[in-house]
Amino acid sequence: MELKRAKTKSLEAINRQVMKSRINIIMLVVFLLCLVLVFRLGYLQIVKGDEYQEEIANEQYVEINQSVPRGEIYDRNGNLLVGNASKKAIYFTRHRNMSSGEIIEVASELSTYLDMETENLSLRDKQDYLIRMYPEEVGELMSDEQTLLDNGNISQEQFNQELYQRITDEQISGILSEEDLNTVATYVEMVNARELNPVVVKSDGVTEEEFAEINESLDSLTGVSTGMDWERDYPYGDTLRTILGEVSSSEEGLPRELLDYYMARGYSRDDRVGKTYLEYQYENILRGKKEQVKFTTDKSGEIINREVAKQGEPGDNLYLTLDINLQLELESLAEHHLTSLRNMAEEIQQRNRGTGEIDYTIIPEYLDTVVLVVQDPNNGDVLAMVGKQLDENGNIVDYHYGALTSTYAVGSSVKGATVATGYQNGVIEPGETLIDEPLNFAGNTQNISSFFNRSGQVPIDDQEALMVSSNVYMMKTALKIAGLEYYDGMSLPTDIGEAANTFRNGLNQFGLGVSTGIDLPNEAIGLSPDLSNSPGSYLNLAIGQYDTYSALQLSQYVSTIANGGNRVGLHMAKEVREGDANENGAILQSFSGQVLNTVGFSPAGLSQIQAGFYDVFNTHDTSTDRYGTGWDAYHELEPKASGKTGTAEASYNGDDVLNQTYTGYAPYDNPEMAFSIIFPHMPYTVPFFPAQYLGRDVIDKYYELYYEQAPVEPYQYDTDAFYARLSYGSY
Repeated sequence: MELKRAKTKSLEAINRQVMKSRINIIMLVVFLLCLVLVFRLGYLQIVKGDEYQEEIANEQYVEINQSVPRGEIYDRNGNLLVGNASKKAIYFTRHRNMSSGEIIEVASELSTYLDMETENLSLRDKQDYLIRMYPEEVGELMSDEQTLLDNGNISQEQFNQELYQRITDEQISGILSEEDLNTVATYVEMVNARELNPVVVKSDGVTEEEFAEINESLDSLTGVSTGMDWERDYPYGDTLRTILGEVSSSEEGLPRELLDYYMARGYSRDDRVGKTYLEYQYENILRGKKEQVKFTTDKSGEIINREVAKQGEPGDNLYLTLDINLQLELESLAEHHLTSLRNMAEEIQQRNRGTGEIDYTIIPEYLDTVVLVVQDPNNGDVLAMVGKQLDENGNIVDYHYGALTSTYAVGSSVKGATVATGYQNGVIEPGETLIDEPLNFAGNTQNISSFFNRSGQVPIDDQEALMVSSNVYMMKTALKIAGLEYYDGMSLPTDIGEAANTFRNGLNQFGLGVSTGIDLPNEAIGLSPDLSNSPGSYLNLAIGQYDTYSALQLSQYVSTIANGGNRVGLHMAKEVREGDANENGAILQSFSGQVLNTVGFSPAGLSQIQAGFYDVFNTHDTSTDRYGTGWDAYHELEPKASGKTGTAEASYNGDDVLNQTYTGYAPYDNPEMAFSIIFPHMPYTVPFFPAQYLGRDVIDKYYELYYEQAPVEPYQYDTDAFYARLSYGSY
């Protein structure tokens, strides 16, 4: 029998079969995975979808102001004027839907760890706590109303309103313990918190023990956290505190008077902001960038997660034009001169009570103020701003803002602007001579004259008119601007309005009677009453006896003369630097004085006015034996300085007084500093009280600090020497 050979698969066929099986397995696995994914997606969407959607809805990005300090403030040399002192703080974050009842429960527990300030609690706060926590005691105090409430005859609101009217502090003190009051104080800080926005419960005086115990109990204190807060720190104490400004507290938030202003700029009600002066002026620079936080809450609104999405950043640092060393030295000088002059007035008053030798009214109490400004005349940098006053007890108090906010008639100091206005209107030429003589007008019972020349006729040019402070030269110039030439017995026109406007425009070019451009709020512009029917006042305007000006305006005025005619805007800010804890940060912005206008001097006119100012401080004309009005105090300065003095008659509390003013610049031929000084309400005497020595001391101090010259002792007033010079006479 024939046998058949069995068929065998080739190797290639076997490999194909294995590959096919593997592919089928892979496809099955992929199918099963897809099936699982489909079921999982269905579960997430259908079963868990609402839950996840709620979680998404419960996540919020919230900007908060926790621990974001403001930028610091420095002087021009990098000396810290305003810094930040960190301090421990206790915070509370109200979760969503958290009721006042829940908050009071947390406050009750938290208050066991904190010693709160309770003296300033309002009666209403204590009454509300009484209603909530002591219903039985309230029912006893208001038994009739309680019966009405229980019977439904009055509402709870009506009951509460009656309680607010009847329950007194004395009654409450018999019910609430010190622990209760501590809880009320804690609750008050917490209850006004907005949802998911931390508020400070306590930051002043948090002790190490309080901080540690609360940290250990955070798990049981819903919404409570610990951290760091800050407060403004002033290395130089009260120096310039008013000008540096104030910042609102964490409890105050946006000040009520500035609420609309800041809310319109995107602030929150509990933001800490600049309230006054530089802190307010440069709020946008000094404010920090708030921390951005993502909160996640559960269904009940309780916070279950907190994630910092963006770190907060401190504000940028502001560098000022002020030199704090110069400021402190000038404050000391201002105090020395003010107290010395007051003492001199008191000594003379006391002496005259016994002798009756002097016919002047000297009221020492009126001599209570001095303001002064020092600036760079070329760029508007304010180097120092000083104001000092003597209070009713004779104690020195700061009045630095007076240089900005107080205005006075300043007298002859403005005569440089008068001469320049005459040039510009073509009524006098540089070097022109006019006759200084007593002026006699129809209907005027008293002649008007210059102090240096009471009776004669003295030919005098513009330069010497400034040197000896000729009233007549200035008034004749003002008459010319009005289209009039002086003659004896002439009548003055009743309508002088157009000329007054022209004249004031001339003064305005120097900064007199207009804003200086200073980067501070509340600048006083001064008084400029209508002159349409006041020709006599118009003439007084020409000698600084009518309109009022501030020390800042006087400083800008003399700086305009010093620098050749550019009225440069004054400014306190020098530059903005990026905050850096270790070193000066990068410069982000620089400030320089803007030229507000240029006075149209001819070279000859400018030279005449500058020469006149030089003569005021330095010249004794031996041929006429005439002295510059500032010669006594200033002629020994080296390098030489230039300037102008002024004395304005004024009234204070119904008594005659003098405002004495001094303004100048140094060195005279290359000015680096300009200054103005105002002593209002000085005794009405001849000679004038010798207050101009403060100006000399100011320049000497500048030379000491910037030129490294040897220190010069401040001027020492000698009552005996001055008393001997007082003489009978009048203006």
